[in-house]
Amino acid sequence: MSDRAGRPGRIATLAHSLAEDASWGWRSFITNSVAGSALCPRAARYGILRVRGFDVRTPNVSSRCTFTGGRDIRIGAGTFVNVGCYFEAVAPIRIGEDCQLAMFVTIITSFHGVGPDGISRERDSAPVVIGDRCWLGANVTVLPGVTIGDDVVVAAGAVVTRDLPSAAVYGGVPARLIRTLADSPAAAA
Repeated sequence: MSDRAGRPGRIATLAHSLAEDASWGWRSFITNSVAGSALCPRAARYGILRVRGFDVRTPNVSSRCTFTGGRDIRIGAGTFVNVGCYFEAVAPIRIGEDCQLAMFVTIITSFHGVGPDGISRERDSAPVVIGDRCWLGANVTVLPGVTIGDDVVVAAGAVVTRDLPSAAVYGGVPARLIRTLADSPAAAA
């Protein structure tokens, strides 16, 4: 008897889940397969991302980029996003103006907490903010809750686990200060 009483509720839950998956799949297909295709011109990609609700203020988003989690992503004017970048926007992602994101940069905003009982099964999130005029090298990974200041260079392959203050060069796993831009030979000239 309890099985019959529970069946309509399970069917409604399953139908709702299927509808959500189909909706997500269609949005993902448009954003990541159509707009992300190398056959899609940048101007069309820019238009598709804008129509989909992303706050993209530059047409310089290359092919094969992936957008997941949500649409709360802002990419500033003059910023260049190279091929294969991954944006996981469970929390907001803010990228400033005139930045350079090299190929395969990954920005992650979700995580699972760890406590006395082990790893939480509940997903948590924290926003990522990248300032103006930043350069993130190839395969840089930015983890949740990080703020990168203005005029920051992050070396290829670095993993950014904490905030990076402005006007400096960082590299490594985890990313650490290599030098300030004031210490650069170009600054002395």
